[in-house]
Amino acid sequence: MMRHRLSGVSLLALAVGLSPQDILAQDNEATTMLERITITATKRSEDYFLLPSATDIATAEDLESRDIDTVADLDRIFPDVNIRSRSSRTYANFTIRGQASLDFYNPSTQVYIDGLPQDSFNLTRALPAELESVELLYGPQGTLYGRGAIGGVINIVTRKPDNEARFGFDANLTDQGAGGTFHASTPIIEDVLYGDASISFLNGNDTYTTTTGEDVGGTKDINGQVRLRYAPTDSPWDITVTAGRGHVSSTEEYFVLESMLEDRVAYPAPSQYDLDTWNFGINAAYDLGFATITALTGYQKSDLDRTIFGSYTPEKQWTLSQELRIASNPDQGSAIDYVAGLYYQHLDFTRNVPAYGQVSNQKIDSYALFGDVTWHATDRLDISPGLRLDYEYAAAEATGGITLNDDNSFTALSPKLGASYSLSDEWRVYGLLSTGFKAGGFTRNVAPANIAFTYDPQHTYNGEAGLKYRNETGTLEAQLSAYYNVTKDYQMFVGTQPYQYLQNVGEVTAKGIDLKIRAKPTEEIGITAGLAYNHTRFTDYENPLTTGADLTGNTVPYAPEFTANLMVDYRFEVESGRGAFVPYAGLTYVGEHYFDETNTIGQKAYALVDLGVKWEIEEQVTAEVFVTNVFDKTYTTYGFQYPGLGNLYQLGQGRTIGARINMTF
Repeated sequence: MMRHRLSGVSLLALAVGLSPQDILAQDNEATTMLERITITATKRSEDYFLLPSATDIATAEDLESRDIDTVADLDRIFPDVNIRSRSSRTYANFTIRGQASLDFYNPSTQVYIDGLPQDSFNLTRALPAELESVELLYGPQGTLYGRGAIGGVINIVTRKPDNEARFGFDANLTDQGAGGTFHASTPIIEDVLYGDASISFLNGNDTYTTTTGEDVGGTKDINGQVRLRYAPTDSPWDITVTAGRGHVSSTEEYFVLESMLEDRVAYPAPSQYDLDTWNFGINAAYDLGFATITALTGYQKSDLDRTIFGSYTPEKQWTLSQELRIASNPDQGSAIDYVAGLYYQHLDFTRNVPAYGQVSNQKIDSYALFGDVTWHATDRLDISPGLRLDYEYAAAEATGGITLNDDNSFTALSPKLGASYSLSDEWRVYGLLSTGFKAGGFTRNVAPANIAFTYDPQHTYNGEAGLKYRNETGTLEAQLSAYYNVTKDYQMFVGTQPYQYLQNVGEVTAKGIDLKIRAKPTEEIGITAGLAYNHTRFTDYENPLTTGADLTGNTVPYAPEFTANLMVDYRFEVESGRGAFVPYAGLTYVGEHYFDETNTIGQKAYALVDLGVKWEIEEQVTAEVFVTNVFDKTYTTYGFQYPGLGNLYQLGQGRTIGARINMTF
């Protein structure tokens, strides 16, 4: 373990050493500074460099350079992150710092768009149009976000409609399919009322051939959204109303036998689904001068019409959420900055298994009171305590082969204490103690195979320390952090497919170290690098289904030990005012990881290389050619053992060659 820590520190020192002031000062006026990052995922605008925690951010330009179009692709740019669709994009598996989403109905990482929580069926969605940035908070975020934020929070920030009229599109064509986004924004009443609309589509080609010769694995995805914003000039009001609709039709839930991975030949069990989603949101803010009051209302509905391995199991869910909070305005220069609020959510879920006449329904009401404070004790020292009180009530009913009528409630306190200290204008050190909470409840997969239908709450206790560096010239930033956390009553699906259900399996311990570097050593060169080591193990395994099995010491599924990211680009101007060319290269490394707790099914370590060249024809027009997974690496993203068939897997995207054009007017 010490060897890895020293490696991380050495890398940080090396990164700083590679950027001495005398070299950077040779042409200081010509050097392009890194953009200062302000993060809003903490529910108030803050300089991420000052936070007592590890955070990361990717701008729209960063994402475009790596050809990242969906939430599921973000692990190609964020270190210590692994995101994969498990069976389909409807069931997302997020692993951040070893905290895997082994309950695929309630992933360990929460996704927000402009402050509104996203439904669990829609977490790996396409990134929205008019994107500004994607923010990542690492580690348990129980104080601000409550249930389900054990691994962290991904906050997607978009540009709001304003007085500038804009129209644009981003279209791509590859040998794997085609996609695009069209958006328009305009003032409706100048200085008062604004609106925008967008539509995106993806038509992904079939990726497998079955043993019977049928081509399967393709996906068609279309999403549309409209927004109306009321924000009069010099008025304290800023209100945005959003409405959206999405439809996905896919045969991606086919699985490949282990002996046929390289040939991508799938087992011919009928598998297809249609997912319809609706969303409606209101984000209303009132600026008091010294603080801003924000009310966020969200409604989402998902209708999944699904056949998997020949079994028809449709699911429906709708959620209603409401948050009311007050947050200090950062420009006031107060000794204390704060955010405090109330939160409520109602969730209604129904699952059918018509072949057995089985219908199960759950209704879950969640309530919370939260507060987070930053005390600027001195010019150098910030102290940040926080506390959240959660109460959750769950009621479950089932009819058919299994009957169930029960309810339960759960209460949790999630404290946090952080401190950061400025060693100098360039160096800052921090420490953090935080907690996470995931409520207990009733398994949604009601079947005769279940030996129990309830499970207990899960609690995570996290300790973290880190070092941040940002040089005075603004050309180099680095973050180094180490963490250690313990999760009690870990929730995980147990049993064999297709009859798995959620239970508690004991204690899990995760520890690791991660490093992130952003550099702009010259006006032409850009470098982003991330490296992470993670060690996540079952430290007390107790599976109620197999009481004789002791898997203590085994690696937790979907938690790779090493991950790394590297992006390098070089910009040079074209003569005669014909814009600029930006060639780039990206590397993603994912260490060995497993798909089950017995550590018998998994994926060996692999690396993916992406290459591309962007032509910035002018400020509003860019064209690009790219190749992802240049060496056509075959790798698996999900696997399980099916009785009578052996190990079955799903595969990651092979080599993709394509072109993109982006135009904004």
